[in-house]
Amino acid sequence: MNREQKLIDLCFQMVLVATTYPGIAWFKRKSTTMEMKANWVAEQLRGCGFDTSPCCSSWGVLKQ
Repeated sequence: MNREQKLIDLCFQMVLVATTYPGIAWFKRKSTTMEMKANWVAEQLRGCGFDTSPCCSSWGVLKQ
């Protein structure tokens, strides 16, 4: 699987997790801020080999 397809699959997985009942309940229990949500996304991406860092107005810029 190429990196682009892996990234696309990951995007779909994150949206599905965040919008199904268990995911919604988890985010509500955590009283998450926008920064905490962005950190969760960054952790998911990092875990799949896409390391990012916040930069200016972007929540995450892919590191080389």
